[in-house]
Amino acid sequence: MGDGSLLPVFRVHRKRRHSTLLPDDILQRILVFVVLEDGCSAILRLALACQTFNKIVSQEHFQQEAHFRWLDSVVNWERLSKRHRQSYRKPYTISRCSRLQCSQLYKDCGSGYQGNGQRGVLVGFYSSDDNPGYCSWDCFLDDGGLEE
Repeated sequence: MGDGSLLPVFRVHRKRRHSTLLPDDILQRILVFVVLEDGCSAILRLALACQTFNKIVSQEHFQQEAHFRWLDSVVNWERLSKRHRQSYRKPYTISRCSRLQCSQLYKDCGSGYQGNGQRGVLVGFYSSDDNPGYCSWDCFLDDGGLEE
């Protein structure tokens, strides 16, 4: 100890065990509920929380389940025609913005119901996709949209 070293005299070895006691399917149900309460931005926060959450929320079927649960919370599908359900009860895709200076990944919902993924919150219904292939109206315009 008197050798000028800053190393501790003793170390307490801790076992690092970060596994959950819940099975993944139960944990997935809980995380879908969290996303429904907080919206799609919760997926990013959950992915950063731990490796187990990241593994679950990064799976496409998790994101689709959360999306369809949100859609079911804002639309009464029983009242609508079968054709309407087939046209608008569909998953979103992750696309890259067509504007070369942007190239950002974005949630591409196309036409239909749009929102932030929070239960019961509907931003609007869009019968057409006004800026297909672009992450925003600004990118669409900056890339020469509406010029004829």
